[in-house]
Amino acid sequence: MKNLIRAMSISMILSLLFTCKKQNEVRIFVSWPGGEGLPHYTWKRGETKPTGIEPTFLERLLTIAELPYSYVANFEFSGEGDPRIEALTSGKADLCIRALSINEERKKSILFTNPYYFDGLSALVRTSDSLSTLSDLNGKKVYTLAFTSAHNWAKKNLNLSTLLTYEKFDTAFVKPEGLLLNHEIDAYVLDKSFLTEIAKNQPQLRVMERKFTEESIGIGVSKNRPDLVNKLNEAMEIMKETGEFNLYLNQLQ
Repeated sequence: MKNLIRAMSISMILSLLFTCKKQNEVRIFVSWPGGEGLPHYTWKRGETKPTGIEPTFLERLLTIAELPYSYVANFEFSGEGDPRIEALTSGKADLCIRALSINEERKKSILFTNPYYFDGLSALVRTSDSLSTLSDLNGKKVYTLAFTSAHNWAKKNLNLSTLLTYEKFDTAFVKPEGLLLNHEIDAYVLDKSFLTEIAKNQPQLRVMERKFTEESIGIGVSKNRPDLVNKLNEAMEIMKETGEFNLYLNQLQ
C-alpha cells in the first residue's frame, strides 16, 4: 500500500512539473514547415523545427534565460496583414524572430527586444541592366512583399515606379527572382541580407550596392509576455560579454 501511495505521489509530482513547464513554455513563430528565408531561416518539411541563424540564435538566448520553448507549426493566418505580427497579437505565439524591422507602427501591436542586428533595404536587379541608384528605378516595375516594411517604404519613395505585389504575383507559385529573370519586373526591393543570399547563386542577378534605409532588427514579443523582453535583452548582453553574440550575427552582415 505504501509503495502504491509513493508511486501515485511521484506520478502526481511529475504530472504537475510537466504542466508547469507547458504553462511557462515560450511559443515561437518563425514560419510554417516548407518555408524559407535564407540566410535567416529554413524549415524543411518533415522537420520538427526550423534551422538557420535566427532560430539557433533565439534558442541560445532562451537557454541562457532558462526558458523552455516550442515552435508554432500550425498557425492559421487570416491572410491579411503580416503573419509575424498576427501570430503574436492573436495569442498563438509569444515570440517571433524573422527579420522584423523595429518601427513605430509595429510597436502599436507588439513589443520588441533590443536590436540584434542592423540591415537596410536594397534592390535586386538584373546584372545586364545599368540600374544603380534610387532614381534609376523611376518608371520601372518594382516588386515588394505586401506585408513588409519594404512595401510601405516603396509606396512613399517610389512614386514614379510601377509597384507590384500580391495583387498581380503570388509568391506561393512564383519567386520574385524568377519574375526578374523573365523580365516581368525590373527590381525586387527587400532587406539587403536576403537579396545578397539570392544573388549568390544567380549570376544573372545582382544587388544594388547602396542601402536605401537603415533598419534595426529585433525579436517581436507578444504584449501578453512583457517579461520576455528584459529576459532576452539580458541574455543578449551575456552573449556579448562572452563574444558569442558576434559569432551568430556576423553571418547576417
